[in-house]
Amino acid sequence: MSLKRLLPLLLLLMTRTANAADTVTDFILDTVDSGEGSWPCLFYELNYNSDISPAEKAKWYALDEDESYWREGIGPFSIDQNKFLVTQWQSTVHPILIRRHFTLTEEDLQKIEIGIVNLTYSYDENPIFWLNGIRLTSATGWNDNNYATFRLPNIRKKLLVKGDNVLCVSLQQGAGGGHIDYGLSVTYDPTRTAISLISSPEEKERVYNLLGQQISADTKHQGIIITQGKKIIRK
Repeated sequence: MSLKRLLPLLLLLMTRTANAADTVTDFILDTVDSGEGSWPCLFYELNYNSDISPAEKAKWYALDEDESYWREGIGPFSIDQNKFLVTQWQSTVHPILIRRHFTLTEEDLQKIEIGIVNLTYSYDENPIFWLNGIRLTSATGWNDNNYATFRLPNIRKKLLVKGDNVLCVSLQQGAGGGHIDYGLSVTYDPTRTAISLISSPEEKERVYNLLGQQISADTKHQGIIITQGKKIIRK
């Protein structure tokens, strides 16, 4: 069979191999649902829902916001001690603004580049989310004890940077209950990362076939090979 005819089969095999690989989920920012419980943050309570718009014009969600007048808190926030309560939030009286800082390494960014980044959130009510000064998504109403998921498109993943980042949310005051729990995670295939277990420069030059057998780097072997932890097609 010619390589031209074999190529579609090789691509199919690569897809199946990738799908069969185990994925890993790392929580960049924990939620109660992720099993880590409470989380540190900064928060500010406004007087009225109408105050949210002026606060947005002042870019309260920016990475370089002056935080000297913000209060330190522990999330999640709720008016109901039976629902996500760590910090009491009088949601029937005040809207709230929350800032969660987190630090990313170069290794984290490699995972993010190849992975799926999800914002997960349980809310009440009308949240608006911002990442490093850019609006991510919003929702109307509330979702009780459930969690919604927003998958960051690639253009929004690029907002994540090495070093300090901030994920912010505003919620409106409502007549009933109120709560917020939110976090960020990345799900990725560890076999695709540039993070490898290479222990020596010589290992970088080693080439393997799909059976895991080492072959010569100078071989004329055609088809799928594995080098530096990545699958490539050699024509």
